[in-house]
Amino acid sequence: MKCPYCQSMNITLADGEYVCRDCGTVLGPEVVPPRPRQVLPVPVRHKLIMLALEQENKKSIKKKYSEMVKMYTGKVAEALGVPEVTVVALQIFQRLDKRIYQGKSPRVIAAAVAYLAAERLGIYIHKQVIAKILGVSKFSIRDTASRLRKYVPNIKETT
Repeated sequence: MKCPYCQSMNITLADGEYVCRDCGTVLGPEVVPPRPRQVLPVPVRHKLIMLALEQENKKSIKKKYSEMVKMYTGKVAEALGVPEVTVVALQIFQRLDKRIYQGKSPRVIAAAVAYLAAERLGIYIHKQVIAKILGVSKFSIRDTASRLRKYVPNIKETT
């Protein structure tokens, strides 16, 4: 590098800038070539989780929310031996506005809707039984079912 003013080759790097030692001219900042971005590898834990999900045949990650609720209500109805619960539960679920159940787990919504459907059919099922089938808390079923009752008021009247 050569100083454009005094034509000296006596240039040094000081505080990240090139400076001519003879005349003191600052020639500019240090030129650093850009580094290529490295693609970060997928964490091992993420790979293990995805592998475990694939082994268990749980493709629910890519399913729609309504499909997951349908799957879980079917699971409850099958475990209870009452297939009518699925039909009524899906009717109740389809009447609900998305904003009502937004942010809730599809398991909890499915459990609450299945409980309300069984109640509508006149079948008494403990919340704890449904909770064990889907692996959720009976209290979350209670809270969600009581909230859903406000939005589907005619649960006991229509059959």
